[in-house]
Amino acid sequence: METKFFFPFLAYLSCGVFLGGLIYRFWVWLKTPVPLRIVLTPAPQTRAGVVKRLAGDIFLFPQLLQADRLLWVLGWSFHLLLLLVMLRHLRYFFYPVPVWIEAMQTPGLYAGYFLPVSLAGLLARRLITERGLYLSIWGDYFALLLLLAISLTGLLLSQYFYVYIVDVKAMILGIIFFQPINFQAPWLFTLHFLLVSALLIYFPFSKLMHGGGIFLSPTHNQRANFKQPYRNPWDFPVAYNPLNLFPPEKYQQVLGEMKAGEKKCTE
Repeated sequence: METKFFFPFLAYLSCGVFLGGLIYRFWVWLKTPVPLRIVLTPAPQTRAGVVKRLAGDIFLFPQLLQADRLLWVLGWSFHLLLLLVMLRHLRYFFYPVPVWIEAMQTPGLYAGYFLPVSLAGLLARRLITERGLYLSIWGDYFALLLLLAISLTGLLLSQYFYVYIVDVKAMILGIIFFQPINFQAPWLFTLHFLLVSALLIYFPFSKLMHGGGIFLSPTHNQRANFKQPYRNPWDFPVAYNPLNLFPPEKYQQVLGEMKAGEKKCTE
């Protein structure tokens, strides 16, 4: 497939939706009222402890380890392998390539071999276990299948359907600097590019946003200083109409009977 504007248009569209979706989701989360202290205990009592807890939740998944060790192994290995593969792909976005990105090429290459294995394990867990079938929705399967298709097409491109890396890098740098070039892309590379674009578009509106939502989760980013009164920032003074402080006459008798009944119950 040879075209000059297909890949740039697809890249700008997917990245625009991705960034716009991220901003929208964070904006919705930030404006959502949190009137109560609902921190998940045991929780730290200092801000430094909150930062330490968030770092542990992001890199180690301790709660998942306590709940399901098999899922922890599959999930943690998937995130690590995906990170190494993404670091390997950074060579297409820099010229010259920094030394630290060059050091990631070999680990990223081997991570690409095992990434489909971890995804297949996560998918099999949802299909085999009764609990996984009960809790899963179509979005869970779609995300796993999409990631699995991306990893498999990428693995095939690196091992069997070779693409001239210099041309790929020239195409990507042309997209970054708004200087698109003609690029003769094999069908498998086009499919791989389409799948990655679909993932970017789908990401902000799916459960995959849990990676960013953990920073704004009140159960994780609050302190457990319960001795200090929690003041709701949205609890501002409101001007009441004096007429609304008294019930209408037709309800006064009903309210009186209810109060009388409550007194008898207490006696």
